[in-house]
Amino acid sequence: MSSIGKNFLDSLASKGLNPNQIIVTSVLRTRDDVKKLRKGNINATENSAHFYGTTFDISWKQFKKIEGKRPMQDVSPDTLKLVLSEVLRDVKKEDKCYIKYELKQGCFHITAR
Repeated sequence: MSSIGKNFLDSLASKGLNPNQIIVTSVLRTRDDVKKLRKGNINATENSAHFYGTTFDISWKQFKKIEGKRPMQDVSPDTLKLVLSEVLRDVKKEDKCYIKYELKQGCFHITAR
């Protein structure tokens, strides 16, 4: 799944947009992690896919602007979210993963296949 970040940067460049990095917000979780999350996260389940090391979350709300030599202009969060969703759609079409859009948590929940 490391290709997601590279594909995202390539897609931004091909559209003439300034580079931004994706932010992974969650990877492996313990049972204690899930127990704590369940108190405030309605998406957290007792049998979390995060237990198995095949699932991770990528924020669609936050990105990290990559500073370069040229003056950087901000790319709107909505535009970054759209480009990321296009990249993820392509990865899903290749049958490399399952993707769940989590509205209340502001992330894409991705499980590798």
